[in-house]
Amino acid sequence: MNQPEILHELANLNPPQAKFDTSSMLQALELLQHPEKTYPVIHITGSNGKGSTAAFLEAGLLAANYSIGKFTSPYIQRLNECIVLNQYQISDDELCQIYLEIKPLLLSQAIYVSSFEMLSLIMFVYFARHKIDYLILEAGLGGLNDATNVVASNYSIITNISLEHTQWLGTNLSAIATQKAGIIKSGLTIIATDTPELIAAVSHKTTNFINVLNKYPYQSQLNQNNFTTQVKFTDSTKSHLVTLGLFGHFQAKNFLSAYAVLHDLGLADELIFHAAATTTWSGRLECINHKPWIIADASHNVDGASQLYTTVQELVNPYNCVIIASILADKNVQAMLDYYAKIADHLIVCNLPQQPRAINAIRLAKLAKHKFKNIHIYNSPLAALAAAKRLNKHLIVISGSTYLLKYFINPA
Repeated sequence: MNQPEILHELANLNPPQAKFDTSSMLQALELLQHPEKTYPVIHITGSNGKGSTAAFLEAGLLAANYSIGKFTSPYIQRLNECIVLNQYQISDDELCQIYLEIKPLLLSQAIYVSSFEMLSLIMFVYFARHKIDYLILEAGLGGLNDATNVVASNYSIITNISLEHTQWLGTNLSAIATQKAGIIKSGLTIIATDTPELIAAVSHKTTNFINVLNKYPYQSQLNQNNFTTQVKFTDSTKSHLVTLGLFGHFQAKNFLSAYAVLHDLGLADELIFHAAATTTWSGRLECINHKPWIIADASHNVDGASQLYTTVQELVNPYNCVIIASILADKNVQAMLDYYAKIADHLIVCNLPQQPRAINAIRLAKLAKHKFKNIHIYNSPLAALAAAKRLNKHLIVISGSTYLLKYFINPA
């Protein structure tokens, strides 16, 4: 096989008996002599905010001259985005090479894994070979049974919880909280929410945890000129004012979660704050154009749509905003549309080519009926953007699915 064929195969692995547990990963890691045990791990889960929290951690640790591996998902354009060493994506050569090493080893023992599990195995091996100082590890789905939950993490971060992936994680917040709390090991745990179900689940697992909302009371303010966020917070001794390179009130909680870890590791505040100001994370309330404003946001669930609304309502009135949306069928579509209707009077829906999980644009338009003053349907994302520009609104928001963002942004 040539390299494109190898990468295509890697992205489309479908084991004959898909299992939602860590058994296959543990068997595979035993064969690989446990690369995941060769570096300290900061493990992150939550319904939203994982990637931004990881980005703040990465920036801080790199500023302190550590060698950092980061694993996040999903990707926007290419698999390589998931595996990043010192802010550089893994190369196609190394991705393919390690895959071709692992594949026959697993097949010889009749171990069959999904694409996400294989990518996780490649990641563990890749970072072990590059002798990183820390791994920042984002969980894929839930926590307890996620493929990444095979590490003895030094820190566990749970950003928040909401009703999501209920077919796998449970149909109520208590069940989902138990799944998320499954990443907790013997190290320090950080949470960034007052949700009673999560606090109960965490308290059941450990007493060694920090709720950053209690530890660091804060206020946030948005800077619309340069799309940054100012956060004023206090700790036990003094007040701090920090500028975040990421935009949105919710980014304050993500930063404070990262700050709790970096502070515990002994990094100086000045270094952490400087790193926070330079932090970037593609597709999270990212301004990709100024005239008109175009914001791309991977708000793929109800909580994300709520956070989007909280931020965007400060920017423009609904009559001067249009949303381009495509939503996956397994989401709470009606609740997401309710938030979108608070943001904009105009909705443009579009189909996503070669993405069977996305709701058909015509069906999505029907579900949105009576929520918006105007609804437009287009067959492609680029046609939707051209139509949005013709409306001459002050702000265009692109939201609803990470798969939609691939048509508009290209992560570095």
